[in-house]
Amino acid sequence: MNAKERGTEHGPLVVSYITLRRWIGVLGMALPLVCVAGGVLFAGTPPQRSISFYYYTNMRDFLVGLLAVVSIFFITYKGYEKKDNVVTWIIGLAGLGLAFFPIRSAENPDAPAGLFQIDPAISSGIHIASAGIFFFLLACNSIFLFTLSGDKNTPLSRNKRLRNAVHRTCGGLILVSLAAFAGLWLVLGKAAMNQSRWVLALQTVMLLAFGVSWLVKGRTLFRD
Repeated sequence: MNAKERGTEHGPLVVSYITLRRWIGVLGMALPLVCVAGGVLFAGTPPQRSISFYYYTNMRDFLVGLLAVVSIFFITYKGYEKKDNVVTWIIGLAGLGLAFFPIRSAENPDAPAGLFQIDPAISSGIHIASAGIFFFLLACNSIFLFTLSGDKNTPLSRNKRLRNAVHRTCGGLILVSLAAFAGLWLVLGKAAMNQSRWVLALQTVMLLAFGVSWLVKGRTLFRD
């Protein structure tokens, strides 16, 4: 059975899968915007220094719920090759780490943290490590996996080349943002970073880039 016939036979499933990809993109882009807006509008909470600190605001349920939904999608995602599945499975586990192991509270730094009420230093360490893995693999996914072609002998269409350019740009933005975060941490130090909103700004850039890449993968833009 050729690809066209498979697409016809499983048309509703294909459409649903593409729709899921689009929603992942939308949710990724919405996360920082909704957290900031929801905190300001409903609780009078000023923008936090990091999206992670919204765990200790009225937006906790939204933050944890969205991260859990996105993570489960990644864990169950089935790509074209085994390496796609391995990468997205690890991304999903890292996302669950972000959701269930919160950063240490600024107001009560010694309080047991998260669902499992563990030592806040351990929870914070897991959270930061999960964030690094999550964003780094998202970048790799966009740059190296989203740009693959099913048939290497067929010339790429104009729109496929445009999609690849978007994927590489988005992945590059994530990597540059991660490098900027590391550089600022080294230059300014932990205390200064904790008092600024550079982390929130860089996280917003990375999530917007992640969202755009998945919207393009979901055939929202530059479809053939």
